[in-house]
Amino acid sequence: MKHLALIPLLLHTAFASAQQTDTVISEIRTEQGMLERQRIVNPYDEVFGIHEPARWLFKWDAAGFLPSTGIDPLAHDFNGGGLRFDAEWKPGQAFSLNASYMVGIDFILDGLDLLSHGFSLEPRWYFGMRKRVREGRGASNLSGNYVGLELHNLLRAGKAESGVRAHSSALARIGLQRRLFRYGFFDISYGIGLRNFPSTVYSRGRTNLFSDARLGVGLALARPKTAGKTQAPGYCEVLQCFREERRMVKIDLFNLFRVTASDQFAGTARVALEQKIGDSPFSVELEGMLQGWFANYEYSTFTEPSTQKIRNFSYGAQLQGRYYYAQKRRIATGKSGNNLSGAYLALQGDSRWGQNNTTFIPTSGNSSKRQYTTALVRGGFLWGIQYRLFEKGFIDFNFGAGRGQESVTTETNGTNTFEEWYIMGSLRAGLAF
Repeated sequence: MKHLALIPLLLHTAFASAQQTDTVISEIRTEQGMLERQRIVNPYDEVFGIHEPARWLFKWDAAGFLPSTGIDPLAHDFNGGGLRFDAEWKPGQAFSLNASYMVGIDFILDGLDLLSHGFSLEPRWYFGMRKRVREGRGASNLSGNYVGLELHNLLRAGKAESGVRAHSSALARIGLQRRLFRYGFFDISYGIGLRNFPSTVYSRGRTNLFSDARLGVGLALARPKTAGKTQAPGYCEVLQCFREERRMVKIDLFNLFRVTASDQFAGTARVALEQKIGDSPFSVELEGMLQGWFANYEYSTFTEPSTQKIRNFSYGAQLQGRYYYAQKRRIATGKSGNNLSGAYLALQGDSRWGQNNTTFIPTSGNSSKRQYTTALVRGGFLWGIQYRLFEKGFIDFNFGAGRGQESVTTETNGTNTFEEWYIMGSLRAGLAF
């Protein structure tokens, strides 16, 4: 009888099961493995190399090479123009050692001469680097904010009339450095320190407090890049590759104001209009320029201390015809739109007029003044590359060589005219509309 009593229970279970229209079978599995940190890389990280590991960089500062960065090259100091090569090595995550060699050159190619040269050594600490790597917000590299101590020694100061003497200095610096795409970099820093001029047969020695602003932009070579890490679409979000554009108004902010030391500063206002010729890869650019350079040098001779004041003003215009030689192929392969970005060849002509006023003020008060005017007309061929940056920015770098005629007029010697071969080029970055 007890077995018969189970029959109602079994029937009830069968009827309840028959009333279910769907059957869901669930399977739960567990697997062991490592939980990896997920990293989202945006286009800005790719452009500035935030997540690319690097232990060393070889750098060429193109900004120091070009003569049109707003500093009178007659100063013959490394803030005013020349070749600068850096090698930076990073033994750990936060510290690096940056070594530099600098050579000052004349931007007139006839009778090229070594005007000045020297070297510097700068230990750097990239503060915040360890935390950024630990949190997965970047890799251990040379893109970051830093503080450093620069030891600089200028071995040769150039020609006697330049007013610059061999000296040594020590500066505390704070700055930031970033990689720029695959082969570029920029380094901005500000320093304050002491500069010592040794005693010579022409002047007394002295030590003074000075400040210095440094901006380096150029080429950088590091370890080979990991294949497939950088995607072109990410770059194009920053470079506006597919933006259709036939006209661009450019305002240069890179050279707008430059403090080279506590006793000198300069500025160059440059506004340009570039117009594309139809749908062709050719364009025409017209630019206007206004420049000023101001300096107060204090120096001591064996007779008495003196002050030299320099006020230099100049203005000019530049006309440039460009050929974006790879643009048709890039449009055909779907890598670019019809715009004003890319590598180009250019034929350039420019004209400049300037006036220099120099006042010598000895302690005795018997000051003297020297004034001269310059007029320069030249033309040449250049290679360059220009890109849009973000929505309303641009960067344009070009260099080449050309022939020019310069006239110098003084009160005592009248007007002297001579022809020379010149290094030509510019680095501009700023707003574009």
